[in-house]
Amino acid sequence: MPKIKLITDSTVDLSKELIKELDLEIIPLVVSFEGDDTTYYDGVNIHQKDIIEKVKKNGKLPATSCIGPGKFEEVFNEYIDKGYEIIYCGIGSKLSSSYQSVLLGRDACKNPELVTVLDSNNLSSATGLVLLKVRDFVNQGLSRAEIEEKVNKEITPNIHASFCIDTTDYMVKGGRCSALTGFIAKIFSIKPIIVVSEGKLLVGKKPIGNINVAIKTIYTDMMKEIGDCDLDYLMVTHFLSDPAAKYIIPIIEETTKFKHIYNTPAGSVIGSHCGPGTIGLLYMVKPKVEKERKKK
Repeated sequence: MPKIKLITDSTVDLSKELIKELDLEIIPLVVSFEGDDTTYYDGVNIHQKDIIEKVKKNGKLPATSCIGPGKFEEVFNEYIDKGYEIIYCGIGSKLSSSYQSVLLGRDACKNPELVTVLDSNNLSSATGLVLLKVRDFVNQGLSRAEIEEKVNKEITPNIHASFCIDTTDYMVKGGRCSALTGFIAKIFSIKPIIVVSEGKLLVGKKPIGNINVAIKTIYTDMMKEIGDCDLDYLMVTHFLSDPAAKYIIPIIEETTKFKHIYNTPAGSVIGSHCGPGTIGLLYMVKPKVEKERKKK
């Protein structure tokens, strides 16, 4: 059985403990601020609170840059030299140009045939869900080709990822909603829910109330299909929203039978796009259920 190394990028938004458990190699995205010559690497020399402080100081959001092919080539070669085969899964191809860099890096490395690149078609800890399943498949003795087929057919199409936004200030600063829309949302305490659908970010429901009301809305939607859920893993991922996480996790524990519920921190990508207070639930449904749903 070959040694397989799992590699991803810093948008995976997993806890240090889970990264260690999966023995993940994390390649960080570059974060930059206008007027600041320092090069920041996501999760290395810049973290959640650093981003908030810099945005407050400068009034502008950071820019996140994709990783160049050369870095992927370098990391792939490092593990190939150590006798590993590689499975890479990072932010989805429709959400970042990083995916194309990964393919170029793979093609340029010493033994491209030893590197399998998976498209998560998602972001944040949804990628972590894919990697957890990949780890399980590796432990079951599946080949990389078998794992790739199962992920493409059974896993990535069946991931549900939704985030609720506590403040629209960051969306306004980033040009993702108008100042008027942001003002109305603030006045009426609207907490937009962002969903990932077919690899793209869309606005879903717009509950009114505090962030607990919003995350309870996502939870309620999940519970409508709980009988169809894959109960292996659930991610509660947030950007400086500890109170909301502490509110919803006990409710999930009491009302569901998820084997593993992970409380994970969101990194620079979620933070710079959605802002503090953002929190989401990410889980999978069973493959056959998703197929039946699409037929209706």
